[in-house]
Amino acid sequence: MRIRPLLRRTAFILLLAVIPALLAVKFRWDAILPIVIYLQLLLIWAQAEIALRQHSLFAAQFKPFFGITYKRDIVEPPSYSIWIHNTSKNAAYNIMVGRLLDKQNKPIPPSQWESKLHSDLISSLAPDEEGLLCSLNKELAGSEFAIEFSYDDQLGELGIMYIKLVKDGRILIVPQAKELPGLLLSTFEYFALFFKFIGFKRHLKR
Repeated sequence: MRIRPLLRRTAFILLLAVIPALLAVKFRWDAILPIVIYLQLLLIWAQAEIALRQHSLFAAQFKPFFGITYKRDIVEPPSYSIWIHNTSKNAAYNIMVGRLLDKQNKPIPPSQWESKLHSDLISSLAPDEEGLLCSLNKELAGSEFAIEFSYDDQLGELGIMYIKLVKDGRILIVPQAKELPGLLLSTFEYFALFFKFIGFKRHLKR
């Protein structure tokens, strides 16, 4: 696991734990009520984050899913096309190519690929409908990179996905990584995963 996220989350947990200790030092026996109020505030915080997550899960019902077809066009000079197929029951809107990323997931300057890739805005893509996302020339098709494209779902929320082309001709579609909302819940989930990871490593050493 990465050290920086672990240190940040450890500092956050320590901060939550220090507050009741400071209340106890300051108010002594009169600190019971402030500590109870503090714990109630933490409970309200957790409930608010649960509500945010429920909203995120509800909104996920309206997200479209896509299939990708990579074709070699029968034209001269040789070119290749990427077709996008809406495999979900939800329509997608305003689908368009945004950026190209290299193997290190760093943006490639548009001046290096604009003349090699042609794309048009797909205003809408109904369920089970297919549309041409972009066409690229042989030079670009022979390199390793990722195409970032965006879309709007039925709720008007922006979604981003990546199409990765690798040298052996394979093509992968990867959704944008997105964490569920909630600092408090995600911190406890992180440590639960961390301790499971430690336990798994100990089990392997036996």
